[in-house]
Amino acid sequence: MTNLANKQRGVFTIELVLVLMGFSLILVFTMDVVAKQSIKGKLDRLSYSLVSLIKERTELFDGDETITYTEATKGLNLVSRSLKDTIGDFEASRLGVYIEQQQFDDDKQPVSPVINVHRFSLGQYDCQPDTPLSNMTDMAPVTQFDNKLTLYQVTICYRSNNWYGDIVGERFERVRSISMSFGR
Repeated sequence: MTNLANKQRGVFTIELVLVLMGFSLILVFTMDVVAKQSIKGKLDRLSYSLVSLIKERTELFDGDETITYTEATKGLNLVSRSLKDTIGDFEASRLGVYIEQQQFDDDKQPVSPVINVHRFSLGQYDCQPDTPLSNMTDMAPVTQFDNKLTLYQVTICYRSNNWYGDIVGERFERVRSISMSFGR
């Protein structure tokens, strides 16, 4: 009888270890998802705010509609400062911003920009949208004056901690938010 009790205790211990390992894996996965969702929410608000600022700057400052590198850099700095205030372990090297603008000519055709005039890849982390704005020109509304409105797209990426990915040998780091808008 004692031998059987020892064997059952050994089996119970092995089963308990396996269950605790599974529970730990689920716990780490849940913590990783919650942390990434928190960052995603912050990036969503920032990308929407930045695309709104970029599209409204012509109305606010009566300026040219074309985005300049200086304006794009100011956008990156704004995002960086905001994330520094809201993410405890923020690192600027993990941040990437991609700003695009697509303008149209009088025939409602996309204006071919000079290289790097309407697209800005900023920050130290590579950040690209899945679909470039140049592939979405049909989304630009036509005004009552028969003009197509300028399209703007802001993509913000942040490389988060890879807690779950480190355990399972994968890379689940990039958190990305994309916002799109059109001018007036």
